[in-house]
Amino acid sequence: MKRIYLTLLLVVIIGFNSFSQTTLTEDVNGVLNTNRIVAQTGAGQIFYTGHQVGTGYSMPSGIFRAWTDNPNGSLNYFYDGITNGITNYSVRADGQGYFAGGIGIGTSNPQSTLQVIGSATFSGNSANIDPTKPNMSLSFLANSGQVLVGWNRSAGPGETDFIANQAAGSLGGFAFYNHDNNNNETPILWMVGNGNVLIGKTSQTNSAYKLDINGNVRANEIVVNTTGADFVFDHLYQLPALSGLKKYIEQNHHLPEIASAKQMQADGLNVGDNQTKLLQKVEELTLYLIEKDGEIKDQSAQLKIQQVQINKLSRQVEYLTKKSEK
Repeated sequence: MKRIYLTLLLVVIIGFNSFSQTTLTEDVNGVLNTNRIVAQTGAGQIFYTGHQVGTGYSMPSGIFRAWTDNPNGSLNYFYDGITNGITNYSVRADGQGYFAGGIGIGTSNPQSTLQVIGSATFSGNSANIDPTKPNMSLSFLANSGQVLVGWNRSAGPGETDFIANQAAGSLGGFAFYNHDNNNNETPILWMVGNGNVLIGKTSQTNSAYKLDINGNVRANEIVVNTTGADFVFDHLYQLPALSGLKKYIEQNHHLPEIASAKQMQADGLNVGDNQTKLLQKVEELTLYLIEKDGEIKDQSAQLKIQQVQINKLSRQVEYLTKKSEK
């Protein structure tokens, strides 16, 4: 029987600390002469394995410790699993870990690369991706199709960042869907890579709209930037004649500078521009009313004068009639 001497450094604490050296043998088939090795302290706390070239190991407490003094940690594997020459998992001395299959947390049967049954926390101060800091280039995301969750990319406000790369896709961004219990999928929200936001839809016919909604919108208040229409009250403004306005309406069936119903149905309605135009028409109508009010007052004054004259003439006629009867 060939003998092989395997030196295991075991921490044995049974009333006192000491090192124990064990010699194991193998048979002609390379099978060890024991089916298990138990390395345990008196308190059942430490399982230690490692390689020592120098002297003076430190023995901190722990359930499992793997030590190596090779300065190139990427070449040292604390443990790995290999089947038919394929590495299924590994943990390196430099802190890198690898799993070929899915990882389940709270589940023994993960349905994706990582499945968590329970809450999860990401980002935080240690995930600072402030671009002003050294070594914060995210160039590795290019053509990766990956999402990075970090913190403080704006270099100040301290927001949580979701940064995605579209890889071979044409738009990129973030999409949210609802998948119901009958496996029906409904698009909810898509923040497209060009900065547009789509709600209830996954495409838009005109990318000029930053917000595109398939459905109704309800809000307590909407503020739209507009230039206003106070230019109508400028003394240089030429108020269109009512006769010309009448002719335009008869020919076009809508007010000047206001889109027709057909155009609104085809292109939609620019709320800000339309409100400005409507305000312009209201202000023009106000000027028409003021103008007509002046004309009415002039006519009323003229009628009063005429009535005075009529009353005077009526009295004269009455006087002459009575005089002739005598």
